[in-house]
Amino acid sequence: MMKPEMSVNTLGWTAGQRVNLLRETVKTYGCDDFFPWKELLATDFFSAPASTKYHGAYAGGLFDHSMNVANALCYLTATEVASPWMRPESPFLVGLFHDVTKIGKYMVNDTGDGFKWAPNKENAIYGGHGAESLIRVQQWIQLTEEEAMCIRFHMGAFESDDWEPFGIAIKKYPNVLWTHTADMMASKIMED
Repeated sequence: MMKPEMSVNTLGWTAGQRVNLLRETVKTYGCDDFFPWKELLATDFFSAPASTKYHGAYAGGLFDHSMNVANALCYLTATEVASPWMRPESPFLVGLFHDVTKIGKYMVNDTGDGFKWAPNKENAIYGGHGAESLIRVQQWIQLTEEEAMCIRFHMGAFESDDWEPFGIAIKKYPNVLWTHTADMMASKIMED
């Protein structure tokens, strides 16, 4: 596994430029033959924000944040901080798809002082953040149980106060904790 560039910032890029960057990255990680291009290209993944006011609160921020988490998780794996994965492309796929719950959740509102991102509450039908990402990505790609648990619990304690399932998942798959760590590295250090 290669050591990736740690931080991605495509602020000012077009969605097409982001797609091209992802195409090259997917080839690097050797998962182009089963990557869900059709499904992903039919969404706003390349133009949506990652949040309304925190990390990635700009057009394309969701893509940047997802790539940053993927890069951080791949880096932790390449440097042998994270545990070995069941398949080599797992850290890239988990990092890239951990926040697909945010696809289609934001819309542009004209507030009179420019355009602001606002949550589109009509699309919030699946429940928790990690669970919704897991449900959505499993419609596109077959995940290992390890990948599924990493996506499901990537929010750690930020999503719920129910520590028992999170702890059980970490004991079974230590990369659950490293996925949460990579998400925090991206949102609190790389993108801050």
